[in-house]
Amino acid sequence: MASLLPILRGLLAYTMWADRQVLQALAEVPEEDLTRDTGTAFGSVLGTMAHILGAEQLWLSRFLGVPLQDLPSLHDFPSYQLLHSSYEDFWPQLEYFLASLTEEQAVAEFTWRTLEGEPRQAPFRQVLLHFANHATYHRGQVASQLRQLGRRPPETDLVNWRGGL
Repeated sequence: MASLLPILRGLLAYTMWADRQVLQALAEVPEEDLTRDTGTAFGSVLGTMAHILGAEQLWLSRFLGVPLQDLPSLHDFPSYQLLHSSYEDFWPQLEYFLASLTEEQAVAEFTWRTLEGEPRQAPFRQVLLHFANHATYHRGQVASQLRQLGRRPPETDLVNWRGGL
């Protein structure tokens, strides 16, 4: 069986790249538009991006064996500046994890507890794919929110990433 490790590392590197593209585009959006209620699950562009980061932080904490007790949210990142700096602080941690990830980990079962304390288990490769897919799904929501606000979202499709899998 071919190694999954380069693909998994690539998808997580793509996730960081795509998150950066969105954050860079959001730097040009006025704060009142970032916090404007768009009628979506997380309320606003900022709320949706805060959810993406919170989920990424939660999963990384589980991967590292020091799970967070709560899902970070908009309350933890109430402004673009704080959200941006929190992503900047988070990315080196994720990059370190990616560099230390082994083939044995990638093919092993992964066990964690939900925030409600329920035990779960799935193949680690599936959890890592979920990590990337979850962020992609919500970045798509951000793209729609930006269009609602009359703005053009950045191109974050996987085919636009030049990192390669």
